[in-house]
Amino acid sequence: MENEQLKEKVAILKYDGTLNPLREAIELCGGFEEIKPGHKILLKPNIIWAGTKKLPPYGVVTTSTMVDHLLHLLRERGCKDITIGEGTIVNKEMGSNTMKGYDWSGIGKAAKRYGARLVDFNTEPFEEVLLDEIKVKISRWALASDFLINLPVLKAHRQTRISLGMKNLKGCLAPSSKKTFHKHDLARLIALLNTKIKISLTIIDGIYGLERGP
Repeated sequence: MENEQLKEKVAILKYDGTLNPLREAIELCGGFEEIKPGHKILLKPNIIWAGTKKLPPYGVVTTSTMVDHLLHLLRERGCKDITIGEGTIVNKEMGSNTMKGYDWSGIGKAAKRYGARLVDFNTEPFEEVLLDEIKVKISRWALASDFLINLPVLKAHRQTRISLGMKNLKGCLAPSSKKTFHKHDLARLIALLNTKIKISLTIIDGIYGLERGP
């Protein structure tokens, strides 16, 4: 019997400075086939932290350009209930929190342009789940959406090497649960987390890449 998991469609296109490659990629893989105008859409970019002017976001976070293009295409589709969610590193000394991360990355400006909601996954409400008998808390925003679009960056990580879209879901955890992941088998817990959060579409932002990081 043919394995159903082998039927997933993948499209790879070169960015040309317009939204056309993203539009074509989504059409080639049927990415929007299950979307309905009334769906609660959730975008999960990778922002990491609030950043500084000394550290450019290129290759580190999801570009505001990619988010802007995606919001444009979703609006074309008739989607109005669109939320962008992330849980960045919280550090008072560096002034880092999720809402500042939206501003630093430019994603906040794109959200305002298209009327998308911004939420902080580091704050309640959470839902507690078990991963290998380990209790973790996941943002209910990530569990309650009708259509979740995962927006990771094309980059490597010294602990997990490369997971494409899988590690990006770690941003859906409560801050205490993020720390719990690093006290156990990080790679396995990331894999198990991906069985709890349903992803409808993954778009890997490769406009800029990071080969040796963080």
